[in-house]
Amino acid sequence: MDSPRNILRALKSAKNILVPLHLRPDGDSVGSALAGYHFLRGLNKRATLVSSDPVPESFGFLTGGKRIRVGDPAKIDLSRFDLILFLDHADEGRLSYEDNFSLPSQIVVVNIDHHVTNEPAWLSHIGVEDRSSILHPPSSVVPGKGGFRIAPSAARVVYEYYTSEGGRREARGNRKTEGFKILHTERMRYLLEETDRIDAGQLVPDDVLDPKGYVLISMTLDGKRAEDEPYWLRLIPLLRDGSLEEALNNPEVKKRCQEILDAQDKLKEILLRRTTLEGNVIFVDLRGIPEIPDGNRFLLYTLFPAGNISVKVAHDSQRPNTTAISVGYNIFNTTSKVNVGALMEKHGGGGHRVVGSCRVPNDRAEKSIREIVEAVKE
Repeated sequence: MDSPRNILRALKSAKNILVPLHLRPDGDSVGSALAGYHFLRGLNKRATLVSSDPVPESFGFLTGGKRIRVGDPAKIDLSRFDLILFLDHADEGRLSYEDNFSLPSQIVVVNIDHHVTNEPAWLSHIGVEDRSSILHPPSSVVPGKGGFRIAPSAARVVYEYYTSEGGRREARGNRKTEGFKILHTERMRYLLEETDRIDAGQLVPDDVLDPKGYVLISMTLDGKRAEDEPYWLRLIPLLRDGSLEEALNNPEVKKRCQEILDAQDKLKEILLRRTTLEGNVIFVDLRGIPEIPDGNRFLLYTLFPAGNISVKVAHDSQRPNTTAISVGYNIFNTTSKVNVGALMEKHGGGGHRVVGSCRVPNDRAEKSIREIVEAVKE
């Protein structure tokens, strides 16, 4: 597909649209699919949501979740659809458990994805045939073609859109323009820089071992706890309108910050007990631990600074008889050359260049773990 304008034109001209979730759907897959569904319904389109696997119960609070049909796309009559909207994945092989599954040639495909594993589709789209010398996709927006660029945070993507000419036009056409004015303030630019630093892991060891300020507040936010949404909403005006000191002195924020610091001490004990250093690989086996304490996601790298990449294994809390495997660069020792997203894709998952994950059935877990550890060893 082409630029956002052409994508919108294709969506508006389509009559029957399929929005498939990828295998073993996670929060990104479920959230983006439902957002796409509601957008299409707003255009008065017939939209069908389908997933080969059941959606985890933890996402049941999302509006419209019950409209996701559980069924293998390979067993659906796809000829009745004139457009398929890929969100959060770009590989039709991640839609079905059937071998050699492919989409009918007459179907228009719109692909909106944020993973490095989308690189082949992007390069093909902009006409790059020889990809042997390209390690990463071109970091640019190509006129008439859209864009594929690494951004430090999702907040940065939204900010850049609404401060672009197209975003400004949309803002002028919106009756509620007051919310857009803050985008141009020094306060917002500072908050965005802090968000970039936290989201992209642009931290120093002291930020992790002794978190303060916005880093500490960010650690009180966990998207897996839907019941915390009222807290998230209360935090927005605190950060937007007040100083950092005012936010930290808020009784609820203060309580949650202390709770996360206490939890991180417990997490540290577990990591030291369950982690081994295998050459350059930091291997963490958290299977058998029913509740893993909260803490900074980079704490592991302050404890094992010699390793440059981690492989973390745990029972999948959302799916029975499933093992979750996550791999990531040590943000304080980024010498690894592994494309993590591409490696995870080989095991049914995905991700970005420096971080990714996959979920495998328990009976295949040991084999996958061995293969992944060997792949990241130097």
